[in-house]
Amino acid sequence: MDQSTFQQFVLSDTVIVIHTERMLDNNNAHIMAEQLSEARKKGLKFAIIDMEKLDFLSSAGVGSILGSIEDFREMGGDIVICNASTTILHIFKVLDLGDYLKVMNTQEEAIKSCK
Repeated sequence: MDQSTFQQFVLSDTVIVIHTERMLDNNNAHIMAEQLSEARKKGLKFAIIDMEKLDFLSSAGVGSILGSIEDFREMGGDIVICNASTTILHIFKVLDLGDYLKVMNTQEEAIKSCK
């Protein structure tokens, strides 16, 4: 996998799926922020972040996602998290982001929620 990007797939003219690596931290949070920014510039309204492989999420990683949410929501879309482990979900809960983030169990559920 290219070290400079997370794997991503454009599903439609409004939805992109971005797959995280094992870690989303200070070393690569800027890459996530850049990919989300590029998706917005292309007019994609929804970004699904698939966290199936994610083992570690730092504050910088959380910030890379939170920094883009309002931009997507202003376009009538959202950032949707899916396949997050119990550990990652616990981080969101501790940060009191449970009600702020749109979290789905599976990628299929996340795709269906992008309307």
